[in-house]
Amino acid sequence: MIASQLEAFEELPRRSGTRAGRNAVNNRRARTRRGRYASVVRFVSGVAVLTLVVVVYLALMANVTRMNYELMHDAKARAQLVDETTRLDERLEALEARERLAKIAKQLGMQQAAVETVARLPQPQAAPGGVAFLASLSAWLH
Repeated sequence: MIASQLEAFEELPRRSGTRAGRNAVNNRRARTRRGRYASVVRFVSGVAVLTLVVVVYLALMANVTRMNYELMHDAKARAQLVDETTRLDERLEALEARERLAKIAKQLGMQQAAVETVARLPQPQAAPGGVAFLASLSAWLH
C-alpha cells in the first residue's frame, strides 16, 4: 500500500520554471530569518508574561496592604467614636439628673404646680363623604 502511494507520488510531473521556483530562494531566506529570531521572540514573550504576572501580583498585594491599613485606621476611629459617645452619654445623664434640674428650678424661683389643669378641645365635626372615613381611620390609628 505504501509502495502504491509512493509510485503515485513519483508520477506527478515536476514543476519547473514556475513562480514558486523563482521565489523559492526568497521564501527560504525569509523562513530562515524568521526561524533565527523565533527563539528570541519566544524568550522575550515568556519574560514579558512572567513580568506581567509579577507586576499584577505585586499590585494585588499592595492593594491588600492598603486595605489592611484602612481597616486598622477605621477600627481606631470607631474605638475613638465609641469612647466619645460614652463620655457624651455620661455628661448628658449628669446634665439631665433630677437633682440638678431641681436645683436650677429652685434658683429660678420655679415650684411644683399644685393643681394640674386639663383643657378639653371640642371634637371636630364629621366631614362629608370619604373625608369622614379618613378621619375615623386616623382616630382609630391613634
